Amino acid sequence: MKNLKPKNNPSIITLFGSGETSPHMSKAYREILQTENLQPINNYLLDTPFGFQENHQSLSEKIIAYFRDKVGINLKSLNLPNSDSFADRQDVQNKILESDFIFSGPGSPTYALSIWKDSGVNNYLKNRLHTGCFITFASAAALTVGTFVIPVYEIYKVGENKSLVSGLNLLEFLDNQTIVVPHFNNQEGQDHDTSHCFIGENRFNKLIKGKDLLMIGIEEHTALTFNLNKSLITVRGRGNAIFKSDKGVFMIKSGGAMDIKDINNKFVAPISEEIEYQEPDLKKEISKVEVDINNLIDLRNKARVEKKWEFSDNIRDILAKNNIIIKDTKEGTTWKKF
Repeated sequence: MKNLKPKNNPSIITLFGSGETSPHMSKAYREILQTENLQPINNYLLDTPFGFQENHQSLSEKIIAYFRDKVGINLKSLNLPNSDSFADRQDVQNKILESDFIFSGPGSPTYALSIWKDSGVNNYLKNRLHTGCFITFASAAALTVGTFVIPVYEIYKVGENKSLVSGLNLLEFLDNQTIVVPHFNNQEGQDHDTSHCFIGENRFNKLIKGKDLLMIGIEEHTALTFNLNKSLITVRGRGNAIFKSDKGVFMIKSGGAMDIKDINNKFVAPISEEIEYQEPDLKKEISKVEVDINNLIDLRNKARVEKKWEFSDNIRDILAKNNIIIKDTKEGTTWKKF
């Protein structure tokens, strides 16, 4: 196991399976900041994964607004320049190397990788993680941090028969070749398998066949955090994190924790065992709601006005666990059961 103790600030990397800018997941960011007593100053949105999209600017603005209003972090957009000039590359390098917090999220993982590797961002990120930074990657960006990466856009969107591509390998402290799979338990396909980041389990197994890999599956609306200072893995949110290799499979449930150094000693179940995802019994869950929902919503709205974000998030989480979804609009807050 490589030395996990960084030199300066806390070195933390958090990966989101999905929901990275949803209201209820802001609690995960704030818990990490409060636990480590972090007050990041130089904070950047690395928006490369969706840089090719026509709505690039509006997406950046939404993400920046989310972190400002829900998390209390002011992000600056870090657009990688098209120019290959030394001055442009030096500016990107300086901003990353001075950063306290870096966020990157949705888009295309292979598009981001091609630019990051060409401009040296992969090396800057490794340097920053070692010296001390809070790095948060979600969705497409989360895919890129492993040794190998699923080319999701090419397989799921285009239907190409692609192989794994080389990743950033930011998780090299695990002493394993890794592949990160956000949206691990996705069920949007209904009549076809969209688990394993939309490509389905069969196609995923073909991609990794013959490779000695540690697969890290992160369920939706779930945050998986590696704290290098404390050698600690924690899971927050609605789901779990699944670790699987040819030696076995194990799960860290939401609210659970494990020492990073124990990662190789935790393969206790046969690799052939399947992880089952059961649909919730909605009638049973809804019956647990024994309070006036409207009163809870009124309390939450009051907490938001007073900027008591943690209290407000707790109310939202209680409702969500009982299959009550709330929606904030200009006209007020509405709710529905699902």
